[in-house]
Amino acid sequence: MSITKLLKSLENLSELAYVGEPVSQLEHGLQAAGLAIKAGAAEHMVLAALLHDVGHWCNPEALQMEGLGALDHERLGAEYLAAIGLQPEISALVGAHVDAKRFLAVTNAEYTRKLSAASSKTLEYQGGPMSGLELSRFKASPVFRDALRLRAWDEAAKEHKAERPDLEYYRAMLVRHCRDSVSNAQLDHWNRFGWLHIKSWYSADEMVAVTSATDDLQERPEVAGKWMKYFEVAGSDTRTLCRIENFLQYEPVYAELLQGSANLNLLSLLINERAALFKEKLNFKLPGGQGFSAHQDAPAFTTFGQRFHVTMMLSIDHGTKDNGCLEIARTPRLDDSDSLEMNEDLTLSDNAVAGFHWEPIETASGDLVLFDSYVPHRSAPNLSNVSRRALYATYNKASEGDFRQRYFSQKRGAFPPDVERENGVAYAAGVFNVGNPVSL
Repeated sequence: MSITKLLKSLENLSELAYVGEPVSQLEHGLQAAGLAIKAGAAEHMVLAALLHDVGHWCNPEALQMEGLGALDHERLGAEYLAAIGLQPEISALVGAHVDAKRFLAVTNAEYTRKLSAASSKTLEYQGGPMSGLELSRFKASPVFRDALRLRAWDEAAKEHKAERPDLEYYRAMLVRHCRDSVSNAQLDHWNRFGWLHIKSWYSADEMVAVTSATDDLQERPEVAGKWMKYFEVAGSDTRTLCRIENFLQYEPVYAELLQGSANLNLLSLLINERAALFKEKLNFKLPGGQGFSAHQDAPAFTTFGQRFHVTMMLSIDHGTKDNGCLEIARTPRLDDSDSLEMNEDLTLSDNAVAGFHWEPIETASGDLVLFDSYVPHRSAPNLSNVSRRALYATYNKASEGDFRQRYFSQKRGAFPPDVERENGVAYAAGVFNVGNPVSL
């Protein structure tokens, strides 16, 4: 089933009563998802909240609970969501939300007291309060705590005309959490060339939060030992912000974006095993900002005994030729056996650059560009009057280990941000500034 079909099916629930409650089935799901968003829940939990009751309508032949919905709707819903291609972490939560109700019916007297008449009646059909053995098994479940959170949103999502996002808000999120979020044609392009452009990975509504977090980081002062701000000196000798690194722990929006299940699943697909975040940075190519010399990323990672990584670029602002969008060399996929001529600073030589056709990758806000560490890339200066801000996150194979803390620790020592530099010390960028315009 396509996401469009799923959304249409959900839309039809606006006419289907949530029996015994003052909301429709659609309103109930939308409210639950809205509560999950307000709680700062991960995307897969938001979608589980939206879809937790699909089992009530997805199987017309299901046995009924005296007009109160389908018997075993949690199991039917989980099976249905798995069958249409949503990621297993979503169906697992949907399959556990009735167990959470049965658990709370034993462990929380206040919860049981507040159950509506309809919920109390369905509890009888659902097996009643858990037994001792069931309690132990459920507590040991990997989704135990998240299922309890989902249950809380489920119980609260019964308000008449409560404020919440509409159904269309979840379209891009649903696409990201499909097992086939990347088409066969896209995978073929990745395998042939080592890079991929995915349009509208995040919707305009979703990018509001990302843009706000970026604005916040941009305005934060330099603080030693925390986020790492780097500057360039433009033609007018103006000190201009060009990059921020090591900010994941200071902006919660980025934690979900970079380490949430949707993007980790995507990166894992491209890496061919579980991915781990290696480093993150925000490039701020403000009006007048300089470009990036042609280079590959692989030489910069030899310090860590690695060469193969995959980088995800999220376009925060639109990327155009005028404001210095990313440019990629059109060439069959390269690997470690392909030796390109390089300058002493690890940028590509003029001869190497001249040997490639360079393709500008113009992007809209919310687009992704993914490329492996052997793809030659560059960008031109920003000649426009608008910014070109982009998030870059680089991933390695999880089997190799977690290098993020080590990377930033080494970088602070060898090439610290301005606020941490000592007077009179000459800092050479080396592998930590390949092709970049950061001032030394």
